[in-house]
Amino acid sequence: MSDHRNITERQNLPERGHALSAAQHLRAGWGVYVHVPFCRSKCAYCDFYSHPADKTFRMAYGNAVIGQMEREAGHWRRRLPSGPATVFFGGGTPTLLPGAAGAQILETLRRCYGLDERRGSAETPAEITIEANPGTVDERELASWAEAGCNRISLGVQAFQPRLLAFLGRRQRLADVTEAVALARKIGIDNISLDLIYGIPGQTLEDWRLSLELALGLAPAHLSLYNLKAEAGTPLAEWMNRGLANPCDEDLEVEMYEAARQILKSAGLAQYELSNFARPGRECRHNLNYWRRGDYLGFGSGAVSAAGLQRWSWPADSSAFVHAFQKGETFLPIEEEGLSALVAAQEAIILGLRTMRGVSLTAVAGEYGLDDTTFEKWHRLSADLSRQGWIDYDGTTISLAPRSYLIANEIMARYLD
Repeated sequence: MSDHRNITERQNLPERGHALSAAQHLRAGWGVYVHVPFCRSKCAYCDFYSHPADKTFRMAYGNAVIGQMEREAGHWRRRLPSGPATVFFGGGTPTLLPGAAGAQILETLRRCYGLDERRGSAETPAEITIEANPGTVDERELASWAEAGCNRISLGVQAFQPRLLAFLGRRQRLADVTEAVALARKIGIDNISLDLIYGIPGQTLEDWRLSLELALGLAPAHLSLYNLKAEAGTPLAEWMNRGLANPCDEDLEVEMYEAARQILKSAGLAQYELSNFARPGRECRHNLNYWRRGDYLGFGSGAVSAAGLQRWSWPADSSAFVHAFQKGETFLPIEEEGLSALVAAQEAIILGLRTMRGVSLTAVAGEYGLDDTTFEKWHRLSADLSRQGWIDYDGTTISLAPRSYLIANEIMARYLD
C-alpha cells in the first residue's frame, strides 16, 4: 500500500482527502459501516483487522469515529438523497465498544447524516446491526445499544462442539449462546442472526447437522453459513502449511452445504444468497445493499467506502486513527480507486449473481452506460450458460442454477472476460 500522504500529493486531492468528484452523490438506500477492531483474543482463522484494547482506548476510539463522521459530513451533507437505510457495526467484536460510545455514534449519524430509525430511506425502519460474540454480551451494555437504536444482532456462534471451538480459538460455551439470544430478546432485539462455519478440520457431517439443529432450536430470524478458508497470514494457514491440520474433504463440504440447504428450507428459512438464509422479511438489508453494488460510507480504522465509481479505505491502524483525532490532524484514506464503467458493471453482475434473485443485465448495462456490443457479449454468454444448465436466463435477468452454487466463482469469472 502507498503512504496516504503520497496519494494526496500525487492526485492533488481536495482538502477532505478524497478523489471524489464534487458532483458525487450517494444513491438511495445507502448504508453505513462502522469498523470496531477490538477482540479479546484473535481466532485462528480470522484475517480481519482486530486486536485487544483496554476500555480507555476503546472509548477514545469511539470518540475518534465521531470526529471522523463530523468531518466527513461537511462533504456529504448536500449529497445525501436521504438518511442511511442501514447501519452495521462490524469487527472485531463491536460489543466491546462501550454502549455509551455506540449511542453517541448513532446520535452523530442522526445529526449529521439524517439517520431516522422510524422511517429510514426506504420508508421502513432503518436496520441497525451490531455483531457480537457469545460470552462477550453484557446485559447493561447491550441494553444501552438497544436504547440507542440497535434493532438487529449478529452472533458469531461458528460451532457448538467444544473441540471445534477450541480448534478455532473460540472461547464461548453452549450456555453463552443461549444466554446471549435470550438477553437480546429480553431487551427488545428480536431480529437475531447466527453465524455458523462448516468445513472445519475434524468436523463430521453429524457435527454439522447437530449445530444446525441447535441453532434452529434458538429460533433465529437469520442464519449465515460459511465454509472455512485458510486465509494467508492466519494461524490456520500456518497450521495447514506445516501439516499440523488437514483441510476438510471437499466432498464432505459439499454434503454439509447441501444438508444445510435442505434442513433450513424445511425449517422455513429461505436461501436468498449463497451463504445466507432468512425467515420472510428478515434478510440482511445491509448486505443486500452490498450485493446490489449500492453505496456505503465506512468509518473507523480499516473501514472501506464506495460511492458510484469511487472506492476508498481508511488505514488499518487504530492507534494512528485515535492519535490523529486527539491532535486535530487529518486522517486521510490510504487507498483510493476510480473504477471504469465496465469494471463497475462486471462487479454488479458478480455481486448480483450471489443472490437467488440474480441480476438484470439490461439494468446493469443501462446504469453504467455500456454500449450494445457489451450487452450482446453478455447475452451470448448467458444464453450459452443457460443451455448448459449452469444459470437461468430469461433474456434480461441471470441467476445461478442450484447446481452452480458450489462452483459460483467459476461461473462469475466468465463475465470478467
